[in-house]
Amino acid sequence: MNDIQSILESPDKNQVQAMFCFRLNQDSDEEIIVKFNLWVRHQFPKQFTAKDALFHHTIDSKNLSVYRGETDSFTDIVFRGGGKTSRTKMFFAFVILCDEGHYRRFIKVLTKDGSNSKQIVTDIYNILVNRKTQLLFPDIFEKTNAKREETMGSFTTSYGVKLTADTVGTDQRGDVQGDEESARPDLILFDDFETRKTLRSAVETKAIWDNMEEARLGLSKNGGCIYNSNYISERGNVHKLIQRTKISKAHDLLIVPIVKNGEPTWDLYTLQEIEVMRKTDDDFAGERLCIKPNTPILTDEGWREISSVKVGDKVTTHLGGYQKIVRVMKSKAKDLLDITVNGKVVTITKNHPVLISRGEIFKWIPAGELTINDLTLSVPRGKLIT
Repeated sequence: MNDIQSILESPDKNQVQAMFCFRLNQDSDEEIIVKFNLWVRHQFPKQFTAKDALFHHTIDSKNLSVYRGETDSFTDIVFRGGGKTSRTKMFFAFVILCDEGHYRRFIKVLTKDGSNSKQIVTDIYNILVNRKTQLLFPDIFEKTNAKREETMGSFTTSYGVKLTADTVGTDQRGDVQGDEESARPDLILFDDFETRKTLRSAVETKAIWDNMEEARLGLSKNGGCIYNSNYISERGNVHKLIQRTKISKAHDLLIVPIVKNGEPTWDLYTLQEIEVMRKTDDDFAGERLCIKPNTPILTDEGWREISSVKVGDKVTTHLGGYQKIVRVMKSKAKDLLDITVNGKVVTITKNHPVLISRGEIFKWIPAGELTINDLTLSVPRGKLIT
């Protein structure tokens, strides 16, 4: 440790730069991750006043795995405030600066809102033109650029690495001429591509998925994708990404709620602070617990999210008729179960009664007692589904 500190304090900037730089074909994942963590703490000590959580190191390693081309994609579902986007921006700046082989040369950032993607590109640019960065890497741009306060759509370094911003609402069939690989992105960051608003529209959700898939399929050879999100919906695009990780080892997945087994997953937050979030957040379950209470329920006005129904609304019963809701109850996340029926996921509480058929016997049982061999009764009346 003393040797590292002496190098960091050395007036020989080439020696300091050499400590951070790496080559993919020479350095191991562990060595590169150590270099990354040394770099961010040396360059931006004020950003790292809190101790890292274990999941932060998982984010680092999985981001690097995509950068190397060892995995095709990484779906990073960490609660809002967990630092996943900040850490990923730092990682992008690090590899742009310190990868001596410049393995990724065309990086895209895609978000639902174009201003968000431009802000990410601007933040990475500002890291690169930071005073301390410029002292170590004065040739990152052909001339030293000033810090940008407004958002920018793209930049290209003197090394030939290009970073651009766009939206997932844009058709991603690009302007590639012929099969020229250099005109295709080789790394894409998808961030804030799914929101409560987009989930309300099946048409918009599908359009976003189609554009994301066009972008992924338009990558150059060995290209990779990183997907940052806050919460999961059983009918949204994040859910599709989760299903993809279940059928292919080429896709990585990380899901981290703000609290697990009654304890914060990051020491930055106390249980008292989390309880305040629970009471004041508009969408605590979605933004902080990485779940979305939007299981569809059939009402007399059509399908609606279960979280939107209220006392007095009419919902369909197991007999096919409608009954008014007389009481609405809420449960904690640990009481919820995901039940898969004919490939569709329904989220209900463990004690929620479910009408099943076992042999010739029909009866109600708590959802927590269901088995994979049970038949459940659904509307319209008399139709059995497994």
